[in-house]
Amino acid sequence: SPSEPQRILDALADGKLVVAIMSKGHFTSGGHFIVLRGVKDGKILVADPASYKRSGQPWDLSIILNEASRRAGAGGPFWIIG
Repeated sequence: SPSEPQRILDALADGKLVVAIMSKGHFTSGGHFIVLRGVKDGKILVADPASYKRSGQPWDLSIILNEASRRAGAGGPFWIIG
């Protein structure tokens, strides 16, 4: 939804984690979960269990939003934890 980016940024600013299921793109060639763990200098910090390199670099929120799975159920593709 149009409010999704702000909900994600607000959750991260409050110290919460956001689980994201991703589709094909920078993080996966199929389907894959990552955890959004914070914001630094306007970029998103991630924890990617499949890649230490991707976990160590900041990401534009637009990339994450564009590559998030549109098929995720149960309220996904983003789940705020905390």
